[in-house]
Formats: sequence, C-alpha cells, structure tokens
Amino acid sequence: MLSNEIPFRSVKRIIAMGIIFILICLSLFFRLFYIQVIKNNDYSKKAVQQRLVTIPIEIERGDIYDRNMIPFTSRKIKKYIIVYPSYVQDNNVVASVISRLCNINEEKVLEQIKSNADTLEFVYKGENNSLLRLIVEGKIKGLTVIEKKNRYSEDSIGRHVIGYISKSDKKGVMGIERSMDNYLSYASGKSIIAVVDSSKNIIPGLGFRKVETNKNGLNYGVKLTLDYHIQSAVEKVMKENNVNGAIVVIDIKTGEILAMASHPDYEQDNVKDYINSSGEELINKAIWPYDLGSIFKIVVAASAIESGKIDLNKKYKCEGSIVVGNNTINCSTYDSHKDKEITIDEAFALSCNTTFVKIGMELGADSILNMARKLGLGEKQCFELIEEKTGYIPKSDEDGIGNISIGQGKIQVTPLQVTSMMATIANNGIKNSCRLVDELINENGGTIKKIERSNPQIVLSPSTAYRLKNMLREVTLYGTGTQADISEKYGGSSGKTGTAETGMDNGRIIHAWFTGYIPSKDPEYAITVFINNGKSGGKTAAPIFRKVAESIIEIRKSIE
Repeated sequence: MLSNEIPFRSVKRIIAMGIIFILICLSLFFRLFYIQVIKNNDYSKKAVQQRLVTIPIEIERGDIYDRNMIPFTSRKIKKYIIVYPSYVQDNNVVASVISRLCNINEEKVLEQIKSNADTLEFVYKGENNSLLRLIVEGKIKGLTVIEKKNRYSEDSIGRHVIGYISKSDKKGVMGIERSMDNYLSYASGKSIIAVVDSSKNIIPGLGFRKVETNKNGLNYGVKLTLDYHIQSAVEKVMKENNVNGAIVVIDIKTGEILAMASHPDYEQDNVKDYINSSGEELINKAIWPYDLGSIFKIVVAASAIESGKIDLNKKYKCEGSIVVGNNTINCSTYDSHKDKEITIDEAFALSCNTTFVKIGMELGADSILNMARKLGLGEKQCFELIEEKTGYIPKSDEDGIGNISIGQGKIQVTPLQVTSMMATIANNGIKNSCRLVDELINENGGTIKKIERSNPQIVLSPSTAYRLKNMLREVTLYGTGTQADISEKYGGSSGKTGTAETGMDNGRIIHAWFTGYIPSKDPEYAITVFINNGKSGGKTAAPIFRKVAESIIEIRKSIE
C-alpha cells in the first residue's frame, strides 16, 4: 500500500533549497542595489570613459612680457585645422580639404597624414568658410577646428631677445625661450576629447571637445626689463634705414636693458629657412663681438685721467701719421686739426689717432687693458642670454701699443658691453649689472619671484667720470659726432664715434659705431648703435643714434 504523504527527508531538502534560492535572490538584489545606487556615479564615469579617447594637442608655455606687462608672445589668435590620422577614413579627401583650407600643397599634406604622427595641425587661411563648416559639424572624419594663441606672429618684435622654441619638442632653443625654459614650460596642457563607439569611430554629432588638463603647481610667465614702446621704436628706425647691425638701450640708473635689437631679423616659426643663409639673421649682433675702433679711446682717456700719469693739460702735435714699431698708423681726421697743438680733450673730440697713440705709449698697455676690464669689456654682461659672447681683450704682450691705443688689432667687444660702459660713465662711475629679466609672474600677472640684483660697483672716481662726460659732450658739439646731437630742448647728446677697420675682404669691411647717452645734463638712457660695414661712425651710426634718441624722448613725453 503506497502512502500519500511526502517523506520527511524530502520536505527538509525542499526547505533547504528554498532558503538557498531566497539567499541567492537577496544577494543579487543587494548586489544590484550596490551597483545601481551606492556605486552609480563611479560606474557611470567608467562607462563614459570607455567611450572617450583623449588626444593631446598642445602644451602651453608661459608668456613673455615687457616691463609694463605688454606681451611679446601669444598676441594673436588663429584658427587651426587639427588632423588625427588614425581617425581619418579617406586620406585623399582630407588632404584635398586641408590643401584648400590652408593653402598647402596637397601631396605634402598627404605625406604628413601617412606618417606616424598622432596629430597634425595646419593654420586656416580663411578662404573657404563653407568647407570649414563641414569640419565644425563633424562631417569630415578625423578633423576638428580649434582656436588658439599663436606664440609668434608676423609683427612680433624683440625676436632675438625672445628667441624661439623647437617645433618638435617645444623646448626653448634661443634667447629668453631658452634661458628661462624651465619656467616657461612649466604650464598646463590642452587635449581633445573624442567620443567614439565600440569600433573607435567618432560618434556623429558629439565630435570633439577641447579641455585643459589638470596640473599641480603654478603657471609661470616671465616679465622682462624691455620697454615694448622703446623696442618698437628702435626696430622701426633700423628697418626704415635698412640698418644691418644692432642697437642697445640701457637705463643708466638701474642697468636694466630697455631695448635690444638686431637686424636683419628672422621669422620665429620658420627658423629652418635661415640655417644656410649668409645674412646672419639668426645672430643677435647686440651680444656678438666686433672690432671696436675709436670707441676704445674712451678706455684710454679713462685710464689717462684715473691713473694720474698723464698731464691732462699737455698739448700734442699731429703730423698725420705715426710709426710704432713696424706699423704706420694714420690719422683719418688730420685735416680737422692740421698744424694745431691739441690737448687730450680736443684729441678725443676730433678722434686724433696719433695723439692717442702717444698717450697710450705714456700709459703702457697694462694700464689701458686693466681699465677695459674694469669697465666690463671682454666679459659677459647679461647671463640671461646664453648666446652672449665674451668678446676679447688681449694681454699686453699680444698686441702692439699702437693698435691698443686706438681700439684696433685683436680687441673685440659686443654692443651690449659698450652700452654698459657708457652707462657706467654717465652714472658717475657706478657700474650696474645689465638686467633683462625682472621677475617671474603667474597667469594673473602677480609676482612669484623677483629676480635679485647684484650690488652696484664703483669702477671710476666721480672726478674721472665728470671729466669723461665733458669730453663726450664735446664730441657732439664740435667733434666727429655732431650728427648725433639732439636738440637742446631734448637736453642734448653726449657720445663717441668709432670707425673700425676689420681686415676682412682686403680691408673693405669697416664697421661704424656710435655710443652715447641722453640727455647730456641729466643722463637717463645709454644707447649704442653698431652698423656692420657702415664705413663711418660719424656719418652713418651717429645719425641713427639721433633718430633713436629723439624717438625715446618723444615716447617719454607722451607718457608724462
């Protein structure tokens, strides 16, 4: 007989299975609750990130400013077409589009697209707005349009001081870009976020988004001592007068460099075009050594006054030439003082070679060359420009006293060194170190770090500086530098001419110099004009000095 009752063991098994089932359901329920409620934000982010591709497009650099916070860099905004080769569906179509929008050879664009580059960028020339709109709307795969600041532009000034960066690694190569690279490159980057599907195709309508990456720390900029307006005025004078050379302007009271220009200049975005050029566009002539000529008579005069070895009232007779050893040294200004007896002051104003050779022989080479070094010749003056050359002041046994007395032979100095020397004399014998970088700043213009100044040094007695200043004024009143003198209403000019024979090209290369300061009565600005193969300091460099000086005075008057 069969029983209708379920065995006890079977009942226990069913209950156990039911409990297990309930526990599994509860576990799944709590797991779903944990995912859907507690961890909802985290998993949502991960889901989105699986559909986002981050493509870096640029690393920003800190900007470079003048003393008044006028920028030298990133002054203009341009549109760029950004190409992501791995997302391009049709290389030929994209190459054609880029060629038309950016005015570039189509084949060259195609070569770049087929390279292994992650991203490519091309400047939009603004010639086809309808085609550009297709990119903006995401209808051409692998392309996007962004706006960004151009670090350099067609009207950039101060190019030799600012320098440039490498296109490959964005590192500073020359100028402030190089010397301050560690600070300028410590900045935020920007990326493009692309929304893609499971096959890495960009989802229509979502396209790209430009975002700034997070970073820790500060965004450094560099504030220079340059004055944008004075720098611009100097460069304008150089371009209008086709000056091949350099001009430096220094604040006499502080040693701060207000302008430093070299011409011809170069395009900072196309440096490769000048690598094999014979025009020396990439050389900053303001910190490059050149033969000096009669400018060196300032050193001889300073030595004569300071040493006390020379009778400053003694008169000398110029015969038009003088023989020193095996060399005959001619006086190119002989006609201005022929058959006259002249003092050191008159000889300085008229740039008489024979008189200064005689004075040099009385002084001795060591006295003169030691004075040159005291005044900063033959030494770097601005360590913020790594490219600066030291120039060369020979030892006393390396060159004859005849050459040394008139700045010929082996003596070579930079326009910056000459300007610093002139600023020292105008500052009553007190030498300030030349400064180009004022401070590090943040992106709001606030000071992060002020660059420390070195202590001024007394290198000439006040009486020596006073005598030299009178001699420099006489040069522009009746001597070789009359064409450098500015109007008395501007305060007049003081300075010295130099015409340097180089020995190059069979003696046909002759450099022209004028260095001086303005105003004569209460000096504020030391200015040096160097013209490569300018032939005559008095006729070529002096008029350029006057134009620069008058421009600076007008700038100052407009501010007051």
